[in-house]
Formats: sequence, structure tokens, C-alpha cells
Amino acid sequence: MKKDNQKTNSAKKSKILRRLIILIVLAAVFAVYVIYGNTAVTVSRYDISSEKIPPGFDGFRIVQISDLHNSRNEWMTESLISKTKEASPDIILLTGDMIDSYLPDVERAINVIERLNRIAPVYYVIGNHEARTGKSGTLIREMRKIGVGILFDSYAVIRVADDEMVIAGVNDPRRLNIDGSGNDARIVSESIGSMDYDRQMFTVMLSHRPELIRTYATKGVDLVFAGHAHGGLVRLPFIGGLFAPNQGFFPDYTAGKYSVADTTMIVSRGVGNSGYSFRINDNPELVVAELHAG
Repeated sequence: MKKDNQKTNSAKKSKILRRLIILIVLAAVFAVYVIYGNTAVTVSRYDISSEKIPPGFDGFRIVQISDLHNSRNEWMTESLISKTKEASPDIILLTGDMIDSYLPDVERAINVIERLNRIAPVYYVIGNHEARTGKSGTLIREMRKIGVGILFDSYAVIRVADDEMVIAGVNDPRRLNIDGSGNDARIVSESIGSMDYDRQMFTVMLSHRPELIRTYATKGVDLVFAGHAHGGLVRLPFIGGLFAPNQGFFPDYTAGKYSVADTTMIVSRGVGNSGYSFRINDNPELVVAELHAG
């Protein structure tokens, strides 16, 4: 009887040990999966065709980087720089939140931006994190020193041979709506309306906020690059992103290409994370968009 009890106890211990080992292995696999999913930069490519794109801009390549949030992962930063070089962009667009309001390291952000600016001309628009930190002025001054095009409710005309297109940027409404009590759509609509560029020209708009796509469409913007949604943080199969700021749960605009009327919008999943947030099934992203005339 004693031997039977010993065998039973031994079997129970072995079963518990096997379960413990399985749990440890599963936890290790999940940890590796999460680390990889938060640091391995993927490249998403888009082709944009329009009759408004002039022949000189056929094949013109745009790289978009969004929501860096002062990432401190050196491996990811090097991967981002390397993949940007490989894309051979004509311009690089930064669509906000290059610094994080919880960790506003301007020097670190400028170091990355300066390296990007050596690859291709860089244009920048502010995000909500810059808008709510006291260091945004320092960041902007340092960007101007290295030749970054700052687009604050303003635009520039890019020329290739005899052809031209407009690149514009709209301030994040948080900059004017500090307490969140105002109407973001109205603020952005007025900002776009204040720019006096030729509306007949093909227009690329930088804006941090994807949820305002209908506002961009009513203003006749051709192509918008946005970020802010972080891909929804957790991406579920057949459903998409789980949560995004200013959109809540099961948001409509988290990653990829969207269209409303004649306006196309590309939303980047971004690169970094803010605070203690992390991604699941939602790798950091570098966007590459190529324009095609006609």
C-alpha cells in the first residue's frame, strides 16, 4: 500500500513538473514573440495612382515614419535607418510624435532625424505628444537647424523638372485644443482652409490624426499620411486594431490605405510605444509609397 502511495505521489509530481515546464516554455515563446513584435520593423508598400500626378513625379517614392516616441531600442533604430536607405526615397515624411511626452528626449530624436535627413529631404508635422510637452519648441528649432521642412499649417511646392506638386502639413489640433474641449474636425478644417496653395495641383498632406479623414476629403486633399493609432496596439485576425486614441475600441482607421471620395489616406502603425504600452501582432512599420502618373 505504501509503495502504491509513493507511485501515486511520484506520478503527481511528474505531472506537475511537466505542466510547469510547458508553462515556462510557452511563457518564453510568448516573451520572444512580444519582443520581436515590438522591435522588428516591417516595410509596407503602396502604389498611388492619380490623373493629377504630373509625369515628372511618376515613380516618385515617399517614405513615411510616424510615432517614434523616443524609442531607445538601438537595434530597431538601426533597422529603421537601414530599411529607409534601402527604399531609396525621394522624400521622407515624419507624421508626428517623434518624442514622447512621458520621455521627451529631444537629443535622441534629433540624432535619428539628422541621419534620416542625410538619406533624403525630410518634412515634419507635429503630433499630440509634441503638442503637450514643453520641449516641442526645442525640437522644432533643432530640426530647422539641420534643414528639416517644418509644416505648421503651411505648405511647400516640390518640383521635378517642369512639374510641381504640393506637400502640406496641418498642426495637431491638440496644440490649439489643450484641454480637449474643442472640435478637432473644425480646427483642422480651418487650418487646411487657411493654406492658399493651388487646389488644382496634386496635394500630399501630413497630419497626425487618421480619424479626421472625412475632413481631409471635404477639403479636397488628394493623399494624406497619418499615424497616431499605433495600429490599434493589438491586431486581431479578421478584425484589425483593438484600440486607438481618439477612436476608442475597434477603431476604423489604424493601419493601411483608406479612401473617402477622392481622398486616399495611408495610416502608419508607427515605430515606438508610448509609456508602458506594447504591441501584439502589430510590428513597427516603415511605409513606402510610390506615385504613378495617370
